[in-house]
Amino acid sequence: LLVAVVCAAPFVSAWIAYYFVKPSGGNSYGELLPTQPLTQVTIPGETTPESPKAKWRMVLMFPDACGKPCEDLLYSTRQARTMLGRDKDRVLRVVVANDKLPADVTAANPDVIVLPTGASQVPTDWRAQLDRGVLLIDPIGNQVILWSRSPDIKKLHNDLARLLRASRIG
Repeated sequence: LLVAVVCAAPFVSAWIAYYFVKPSGGNSYGELLPTQPLTQVTIPGETTPESPKAKWRMVLMFPDACGKPCEDLLYSTRQARTMLGRDKDRVLRVVVANDKLPADVTAANPDVIVLPTGASQVPTDWRAQLDRGVLLIDPIGNQVILWSRSPDIKKLHNDLARLLRASRIG
């Protein structure tokens, strides 16, 4: 009887786990978005999405003047990108802003590409996501993940690192 119980235990525990223990879902910090292409926007200094040199883009939008929340968000994304180490060159930080960023903010974030377009000129599919937070766009031009406007730097980095490790593009 003991031998039968020992031999059946793995099957019974697997059956219980399959039918009664529901997985909690993915362990990503950001909100995974449905994969769909976004309107193409020309970013200065970037290659075309079809190019093998295309990069991942972390896009932020600041419709108003760059204040403390803007600086904090730029700091968070800069730190998360820097923590990627050698993979940091695979990610571009793009800011869509009404005005140019202040000189001190630009000096602290030399890698940021600023698209000085008005909020009305931002494509509607981008705007829907950018109003909610930081949007990650893959090198092909698809929306991937959305983080809040006040992200946790470590969790943001973990999402980016996991994504870049699994990706063969960009």
